[in-house]
Amino acid sequence: LLMLIAIIVLAVADIIVGVSNDAINFLNSAIGSKAISLRTIMIVASLGIFIGAVFSSGMMEVARKGIFVPAQFEFGEIMLIFMAVMITDILLLDFFNTLGMPTSTTVSIVFNLLGAAVVMSLIKISHSETET
Repeated sequence: LLMLIAIIVLAVADIIVGVSNDAINFLNSAIGSKAISLRTIMIVASLGIFIGAVFSSGMMEVARKGIFVPAQFEFGEIMLIFMAVMITDILLLDFFNTLGMPTSTTVSIVFNLLGAAVVMSLIKISHSETET
């Protein structure tokens, strides 16, 4: 139960960091160029973020098509993978945003997922070798 609560809290924090990162990337050039008023920029950005969040199933397709195969892991291992992905994603995006460096939330999540799955696989391999 505690892990489920922690995952929910981390998911909300990850969404906040991810959406703010997307908003910053979306607004940077528009605000810098002063092409239109700030109010218009914010309205267009809000609509863009909303539409992107509603129709963003493509990122899950990328993760589903071979980043890792959940059937190869036990439930506890998958929960640890997802916790590691969310914690790393929050820290990585916050770090890059703090330094003012551009980053992609999609690339961040996909490679966090890949790294966590590889590490969990290596842990499973090392434990299976010590048991035999």
